[in-house]
Amino acid sequence: MRYLFLFIAFITTTFTTGQIIDSLEREIAISIPNSKEHIDLLNELGYSLWIRNPRQSVENGKMAFSLSSEMSYLPGMARARRVEGVAHWALGQPKLALEKLTEAKELYANLHDTEGIANCTLNIGMVYADIGDLDSAIELYRKAITDFETLNLQVRVATTFTKLGMVYMQRQQYADAMNYFTNALKIHTVHDFTYGVSEAHSRLGELYLLQGDLGQADYHIRQSIINGRMVDDEDGLINNLIQMGKLQRLQGDLGLSEMHLKSALRRAREKHQNNYKLAAYQELKELKVRQGRLDSALLYSDSYIFLRDSVYSLDKSKQIAALEFKNEIKEKNLELDHLSDKNRSSRITQWILIAGIWIIGLLSFFLIKSLRIRNKNQKTLLSTQEKNSQTAIENQKLKQAELQQELDFKNKELTSYALNFVQKNELLESLEEKIKTLNASGSSSIPAYQLSELEKIIKLHRSTEKDWEDFKFHFDQVHTNFTQKLKTKFPSLSGNDLKVAILTRLNLSIKETAAILGISPESAKTARYRLRKKLDLFPEVDLFNFLFAL
Repeated sequence: MRYLFLFIAFITTTFTTGQIIDSLEREIAISIPNSKEHIDLLNELGYSLWIRNPRQSVENGKMAFSLSSEMSYLPGMARARRVEGVAHWALGQPKLALEKLTEAKELYANLHDTEGIANCTLNIGMVYADIGDLDSAIELYRKAITDFETLNLQVRVATTFTKLGMVYMQRQQYADAMNYFTNALKIHTVHDFTYGVSEAHSRLGELYLLQGDLGQADYHIRQSIINGRMVDDEDGLINNLIQMGKLQRLQGDLGLSEMHLKSALRRAREKHQNNYKLAAYQELKELKVRQGRLDSALLYSDSYIFLRDSVYSLDKSKQIAALEFKNEIKEKNLELDHLSDKNRSSRITQWILIAGIWIIGLLSFFLIKSLRIRNKNQKTLLSTQEKNSQTAIENQKLKQAELQQELDFKNKELTSYALNFVQKNELLESLEEKIKTLNASGSSSIPAYQLSELEKIIKLHRSTEKDWEDFKFHFDQVHTNFTQKLKTKFPSLSGNDLKVAILTRLNLSIKETAAILGISPESAKTARYRLRKKLDLFPEVDLFNFLFAL
């Protein structure tokens, strides 16, 4: 009873698509002739008919292309060629299908329509799969999947998964086929695409039958039939009838198996679907053997062999036609590449000549302009440098004058410090002499012990060493490294020699030098003479000038 219900479901599926087609025909009738809307409706109707009535689909595509060409309506032209392509494939004309689909793909490329390109890539892959060029089919399917994934068109990705799974099933790579069918079913279910769900269930049912899992095959075929009620896929309908018949034969339900297989054979004959006729003959032969009706089995076997030979010849002719088209495409591409290279080379030569002339002209212009600017800049630069040099010289002179003034001032300060040093010592010496006189006379009103204290204080402040260290500190600040240079060049100089050299550098007289050092003028003169000897100076060399130049 369950299978009878499913069979009745097959009968009712044809109404849904028929209603859609009727609706499109009514819209075409009321649309404005030669308008874009009219062209789009013609293409939509043609695409809806490519499985149900492929010859009419071809006519619709031709009409839409002609109208689109008159209006230079590129989207209409591209869609029309795609409609013609899939319809020619359905009619078993692979060469025409490839020609139209390739042209459609080029038109979509001119429109930068990635979705249109991907759809054509998928359809071309289906043609190659049909003629047995499975490697080309797989390559095209994968390219289509990449484009659909880039556009996030998951339903189209799932549809391509189903087609790719069919190729792997044909190659008996059942694990890969199972993976693609299962993923396709999941995606179609999520996006509620009934046709895709029905097709994925149908292919899974067929795969499970090949693997001998009748339970899973039963489930998926029934799900395909239930979902198929809402679409009018003649291919899917016939395929499901054949797979259901095979399943029922294996399950032992021979009556329903025969009913479904004969229904599939009748529909395949009406649609001239030789591949399904072959499958139906094969299954009916197996059924008749199972029923023990060998005469009927022999008849179906003869029909199968006769049709197989015919289909084999037809398939070969299809493959030859498709191969011719591939060769034509290769030759055309080679010619286009050669022409493109030649044109590119010619254009490159022209552009090089034009660019060369422009470059020479521009270089000449900029060279002349650059020379003028450089001459002007050089004159300006020379003038500026001359002014800057003059200013620098004046600034240097001013700076030298300032430094000399500062040095003279500091030398005067040092000289003044030295003279104060002398005067202080002379004053203290005078006071000391007076105190000694008062002590000796005993006539002073100041007690003797106080005079002794004063004498001690004076002796303490007459300590020349402390005054000398202060004086040397100030001298070294003005004449940096003088003492160090002198000691380095003449390491035999004593401390006294250095003192004499420092006082001579300040151009102090022998008397002033003697007072500062606390010696007699005669001793100061002797000290200067000893210093000249240690410095290895000739008599004509002035000691001050030598020390000044150090």
